[in-house]
Amino acid sequence: MRCIGINQWAGVEPWLADEITVFDKCAAERVRAENERWVSMTPRARFMELAKQRFTKPKLFGVLPTDGLWRIGDHTLVEFSELVLSDATDSVSFLVHLQSLYVVDTERGRGEGRRAIELIKGIADAAGCGVTLFARAFGFSKDGVRPHALTSYDDLWEAAVVQQWPVIYLPKWDAECLRFFYECCGFTNMCLYDKAAFGRPKDEDQPFESQFAYLPSSVEQRWLNQIGHRLNRDLCEFCNR
Repeated sequence: MRCIGINQWAGVEPWLADEITVFDKCAAERVRAENERWVSMTPRARFMELAKQRFTKPKLFGVLPTDGLWRIGDHTLVEFSELVLSDATDSVSFLVHLQSLYVVDTERGRGEGRRAIELIKGIADAAGCGVTLFARAFGFSKDGVRPHALTSYDDLWEAAVVQQWPVIYLPKWDAECLRFFYECCGFTNMCLYDKAAFGRPKDEDQPFESQFAYLPSSVEQRWLNQIGHRLNRDLCEFCNR
């Protein structure tokens, strides 16, 4: 049997040609349906769909699901959550908040954090979704006083999830290094506070320089219009309250 044109075949087995034509039509229909489903999804839903494909979803005790937690590579644990902004009514649709990113202590300085961030950015680019975070350096403390060095991913999982050790925030100079890291990774400063901030002293806020967003060029302008004022500290009502 040989192809003599588009969906046209010649040979001794015409039934096979019919089967191939049906298969091609079914495949094209599946592609069309998947494309339509992708277009109908919110950017955040697309982001989480791709995260399922590219990251590992860990389970507590090997059975129980862990909301928001993902393993990236062999040494990194991240947590994603929603970000609700009262003046950006669709924030939960086009923003994903990177609640935490922790690299096993003994693996730091080897590019693990950078690799994780680049993977997250790649997903954000493909999904047309923004990623927000607070740049705060932290460690897990066994005694609640001093950060404890974690030497393997199993140690990290035990401390962070199984035993839920207290979180200790590290000194200011660590935060400065972290801010520089996210700036180098292409993140920009954006206010992440909401109307709840009006009920507390301003000095309890994280500084504007520690609040970041990655907004890829694939984010639609209609979404960006809702948060544009937050990119300028002088125009932000929360920064200037």
